Formats: sequence, C-alpha cells, structure tokens
Amino acid sequence: YVEVVPPMEKQRRLEQILRSQEPGSKVIVFCSTKRMCDQLVRSIARHFNAAAIHGDKSQGERDYVLSQFRSGKSPVLVATDVAARGLDIKDI
Repeated sequence: YVEVVPPMEKQRRLEQILRSQEPGSKVIVFCSTKRMCDQLVRSIARHFNAAAIHGDKSQGERDYVLSQFRSGKSPVLVATDVAARGLDIKDI
C-alpha cells in the first residue's frame, strides 16, 4: 500500500492507517532518513509498538528489532529503504 500525502498530514494519516489494521497485522513504514525513522518511532510509540531499523543501528540492534517485528511484539517496523533491502519476512 502506498499513499502520498502533504508533509504536514503524514503522521496523522499514518496513525489512521495503523489504527485501521487488523489486530496482529504487521506494517513496514519507509522513511527517507535515519533521523526521520527515529523521530517517527518516538512520536507514535505511546499508541503503537514500533521499532526503527537503519544503518546507524548495530548488527545486534538490527537483529533484535527484526526478531521483535517477526514475533509481533513490535508490529510496526520503521525503516530506511536501504536497511530494509533483502529482508525476508514471510507474512509481509
């Protein structure tokens, strides 16, 4: 699913989309920068279990985030496109 919205409406629209998902659904949100990934996770964390993955994370941190995502403990993965390349997640 891809949707283009004005910058000032992005977070509000993302939260609407996340609320509309079936319980247990997993979602990957792509951001253009590592900083944006971290900021988005911080801003939605009180309503959604989300985690960021990008090139500034250590391999251990990336492995942990992916295991949390795969298990459903953090069903929202916020990633840069580079960090998400090559990910094999069966139910996405």
